[in-house]
Amino acid sequence: MCVETENNDGIPTVEIAFDGERERAEANVKLSAEKMEPAALAKTFARRYVVIEGVEYDVTDFKHPGGTVIFYALSNTGADATEAFKEFHHRSRKARKALAALPSRPAKTAKVDDAEMLQDFAKWRKELERDGFFKPSPAHVAYRFAELAAMYALGTYLMYARYVVSSVLVYACFFGARCGWVQHEGGHSSLTGNIWWDKRIQAFTAGFGLAGSGDMWNSMHNKHHATPQKVRHDMDLDTTPAVAFFNTAVEDNRPRGFSKYWLRLQAWTFIPVTSGLVLLFWMFFLHPSKALKGGKYEELVWMLAAHVIRTWTIKAVTGFTAMQSYGLFLATSWVSGCYLFAHFSTSHTHLDVVPADEHLSWVRYAVDHTIDIDPSQGWVNWLMGYLNCQVIHHLFPSMPQFRQPEVSRRFVAFAKKWNLNYKVMTYAGAWKATLGNLDNVGKHYYVHGQHSGKTA
Repeated sequence: MCVETENNDGIPTVEIAFDGERERAEANVKLSAEKMEPAALAKTFARRYVVIEGVEYDVTDFKHPGGTVIFYALSNTGADATEAFKEFHHRSRKARKALAALPSRPAKTAKVDDAEMLQDFAKWRKELERDGFFKPSPAHVAYRFAELAAMYALGTYLMYARYVVSSVLVYACFFGARCGWVQHEGGHSSLTGNIWWDKRIQAFTAGFGLAGSGDMWNSMHNKHHATPQKVRHDMDLDTTPAVAFFNTAVEDNRPRGFSKYWLRLQAWTFIPVTSGLVLLFWMFFLHPSKALKGGKYEELVWMLAAHVIRTWTIKAVTGFTAMQSYGLFLATSWVSGCYLFAHFSTSHTHLDVVPADEHLSWVRYAVDHTIDIDPSQGWVNWLMGYLNCQVIHHLFPSMPQFRQPEVSRRFVAFAKKWNLNYKVMTYAGAWKATLGNLDNVGKHYYVHGQHSGKTA
């Protein structure tokens, strides 16, 4: 059980205890979880623990390379980190060694939701490993790079031929944005199977393709993977005042300004305006500041190269001024953001959210709070860089993504066996659900504003 105390700094803390105050202590933790973000809640515990495969590890003094995402599955709050650890660190021997070096003790026996289903899931996962679905393909990696090179060459030719609009679209959607798909997979170490090489690939494709930081992307994106659609956890939902994806987003996200007129129009502005602005904010502030602070000089070099080399390429083939050429580079970045963020949003933002104090199993998070989009359609797989299989990707983030359409087909039988609500939508249906949700939430805030008694 947990009881509140104070640490040496006078900060309220919570410790494990075993007396008759168990119910009151658990109620206090639940109340804190409803009101606080994971990093802030973690600081209230005198010691912090994670449970992995029936063992409780003390992570209080452990500096997690993946950042504060480790706080999303603290056993102090009732979470079990077993599946999250195994899937995030599938290829990392270093992670296993670090885990073994931590102080540990047998975990207190507790009923685990979906225990039988999770055991069957682990068995099915081993079958997929046996059948080669986690095995990287050098040929596929070569194809992805050949495709990027061809798209950059095509965009340059179109710019030379003064087909400026077509060139911007090719540079943006089929070079820059597809660099986004590749860097995303590099961040999950699912491209080559070699963590060091995958991180180099991510640094290049995120930096040169999007003028962004792969490290910053990982820090944000892994929080989404750990707890998709969970309030105060999933960074993809922490988007107000730019956009609100659910009816209490203004109240439940971090305190910020709020315009009911802007949100009323968000279904129309999300793709052409908001998504482009987000990428420019990342390019000029969020990502470079993160890279500078973290000493990520490799990423900074590639980010600078994007601004300089891509602008110089446009200038060299068109004869435009440096200012005009840089303006076209920014236009390609804007459109890349529109293409990327709009497609990412179709996989989950229109689904129900998870309360901040509720813990779901790894499978429930993936199945109930993401969708697969037309995995049987090759053109959809290509257009979305294989990220249309979001349920499968969330179940197995370290699986090479080009293998996921087949796994999606196989998952149907597992979902039927355990009565899981596995959702597969058409490409058009996913867009309709996403934009319809944005419109409904916008109408809600336009009519009702904020809930009374809560601050924005």
